[in-house]
Amino acid sequence: MEKIFKIVFMALAVLSIPIGFFVEHEHAVFPWHRIPSFEAIFGFFGTFVFIFATVLLSSFAQKKEDFYD
Repeated sequence: MEKIFKIVFMALAVLSIPIGFFVEHEHAVFPWHRIPSFEAIFGFFGTFVFIFATVLLSSFAQKKEDFYD
């Protein structure tokens, strides 16, 4: 059951990008709101940047095993 939810979620996440090209953005407040699927693409790449930064910073923040000895 959990695997089905993951598949459905990923399918909907992937489909949200092409669907954004067919939705009209009438009341765009900022210029980037007029770009189709900008929020979805920005969130997708922003997630990878966040994960990469976390991995990079955690390599500096880790202490050795005998730090408290």
